[in-house]
Amino acid sequence: MAPHTRERLMDVALQLFAERGVAGTPITAIEAGAGLSAGSGSFYRHFKDKAELLAAVIDREMIRVRKDPAAQMSLAPPDAPPVDALATQLLADLDFLRELLPMIAILLWERGKAPDLARRVQDTMVERGVELGIADLLLKAPSPAVKEDAAAAATVMMSAMVGYFLTVEYFGEPPAGVEPKRFTAVLARLLIDGKNPW
Repeated sequence: MAPHTRERLMDVALQLFAERGVAGTPITAIEAGAGLSAGSGSFYRHFKDKAELLAAVIDREMIRVRKDPAAQMSLAPPDAPPVDALATQLLADLDFLRELLPMIAILLWERGKAPDLARRVQDTMVERGVELGIADLLLKAPSPAVKEDAAAAATVMMSAMVGYFLTVEYFGEPPAGVEPKRFTAVLARLLIDGKNPW
């Protein structure tokens, strides 16, 4: 039962930390949300403090980032033209970012307060995003700019995706009315050489 309690504490903390930040979330609220008696000290059987809980929550989310197969393989049919395959993958990646929104919110709340944690997330997300982006772009029909500097092109792709995603989340609507499917289609066309016979 203890591992399940630990997981419940992390599930509740993920949501509460995203809504209120770590400092704004009392341990009693985490206990109550996990179905424990608030103020009973049950929390301390699993974590020494909120900082340890925060690290565990972020580490668990990072494992999802590393292992999520949808974030690592194209959902497009194998015979799809390269530009369509990339657009399909980018659209799926926007959905995956939505799943990570609570973690993103926590990182915004905790900006500057947990630099080691932020660095670990940055290393995992940026390096993994660029690594997968390079592989994805080079396996398709890369544009001349991608061929010239695949790491920079993958960084542009990742930054465009995160920027678009955060803009939609912040304002509650797509910028300039450009829906996700249209955005990812244009981004794919910028990165893929439509003249390449691959």
